[in-house]
Amino acid sequence: MRKPLAIMAASAIALSSLILAPAANAGETITGSGSSYAAVMINECRSAYTEHSVTYNPTGSGTGKTQFANGTTNFGASDSLYSSGAPKNFTYVPVIAGPIAIAYNVPELKALRLDGPTLSKIFLGEVTKWNDKAIADLNKGVKLPNETINVVYRKDSSGTSNNFSNWMKQVVGSPWKVNDVWTTAAGKTFGTAGDKSQGVKNTMQTLPYSIGYFDLADTLTTNFGIAAIKNGAGQYVKATVAASAKFLAAQSMKSNGAVLFDYNKKVAGGYSVTLVAYGMAPTKNGTAKADAVRGFFDYMLNTCAPAKAAAKGYVAFTGKFLSNANKLVATID
Repeated sequence: MRKPLAIMAASAIALSSLILAPAANAGETITGSGSSYAAVMINECRSAYTEHSVTYNPTGSGTGKTQFANGTTNFGASDSLYSSGAPKNFTYVPVIAGPIAIAYNVPELKALRLDGPTLSKIFLGEVTKWNDKAIADLNKGVKLPNETINVVYRKDSSGTSNNFSNWMKQVVGSPWKVNDVWTTAAGKTFGTAGDKSQGVKNTMQTLPYSIGYFDLADTLTTNFGIAAIKNGAGQYVKATVAASAKFLAAQSMKSNGAVLFDYNKKVAGGYSVTLVAYGMAPTKNGTAKADAVRGFFDYMLNTCAPAKAAAKGYVAFTGKFLSNANKLVATID
């Protein structure tokens, strides 16, 4: 009888260990929505996070802000701040940054330089051919195709559009306005619309001789060229993590986490078409779900992003920016 008893005892111990062992994602389930620019990074972090279960829907920044304000989600993510309709008792948390890549689908064009005025004319439909003199003057010795430029822009309410239009307004001026809606920012409708960052990428893949703007992360899965854009120091710089980080470091951050971009600032080697994605979280909720959001944001800033951001095409915060972001995380409740 000793063997059966031993087996029963071993089984009981094994069963007790199964009952006591904490399961992965055994905590709260929290939901978020918003920025499609930051989606690759957020999904990378949430899939590796084990304290709580996190779901994220890359609806675009505009919808993310609305859903968070309405209480539909536990947290939001946006590349632009509220201009109206902000909820009470919440905080912004800058969670990730990175370049807006100006991508082009022109296989025979291996390198491309563009400045602000020329880029503006392309997106306004005033420069319509790839071999236009305005482009040729910036690309001496480069054989440019005699093909029509197909502009692709964001259809949805987009923080990426907000930041790119802000860059246009600062660098070029009229007629550009800062707005989440591209056609409002440009003051006209020109080109083909793509839904969210991934929609711009997918549209460009089916549209030869196209140009568009979206996150560097999504360009890594394409064969698109990336234009070198003239910065405030007069240099033509391609969208890279290092060049974006250099430009970001020269900017300032307010106590509420908002980064104030001076896109004309002379930063040698800096890529100026850079943005910040913000998390949005409650500060007087007093619930376990709010605690879970605080835990996830802390994990993104201090564990996930430092380890994984650069490989995914993003810039992780460091130094005084990270310190300020962590102070804001601490206010989530």
